[in-house]
Amino acid sequence: MQIFTSEVIHSCPDFQVTLPAVLGTPLVLNLEEFPELDWLPAYMMALTSLQQERDRLTGAIQAVTITGNINRDGWIETYTKLKNGKQYIYYQLRWLTGDRKKSGQPKVKTKHLSRRSVGEVRAAIVRGQQVKALEQERQQVEEQIFRLKQLVRGTGRRLDRVVSQNLLTNHRPTQGANHEP
Repeated sequence: MQIFTSEVIHSCPDFQVTLPAVLGTPLVLNLEEFPELDWLPAYMMALTSLQQERDRLTGAIQAVTITGNINRDGWIETYTKLKNGKQYIYYQLRWLTGDRKKSGQPKVKTKHLSRRSVGEVRAAIVRGQQVKALEQERQQVEEQIFRLKQLVRGTGRRLDRVVSQNLLTNHRPTQGANHEP
């Protein structure tokens, strides 16, 4: 007998495991009696796996954000100047403001950096890129979860239609059965 519960039952011959309660009653399905629900264990395992991956990515994002400042959209540019025959290198942090100039070019803000702060800003930019990549991965996992749930909702609606059609066909009174002589 194949049994499915919303919790995994470890090898326990007496089934003395706390089962989830639905309206005060433990939820246990014998899948041999409901072959149309054979997909349910695979769905629950896939959904749990995707949710665990989403949680792992969320934890990774939090771990990166704890380590220091994050700069998602900035970059560092260098420029050189000649003074008294010597070449000096200067650093600027640049980022897009989101606005556009009249010419259509994006507006860029600039902040001059000291030599000491360049390393910190570079590390913040790297952390920002890591967070961006992890957030994109998490978004993809969220989309997979949504598609999986949509697929199951469609299956549920199809089962509802089949059940309601079967109820209608099985409970139709036959003609002549209600006639009394």
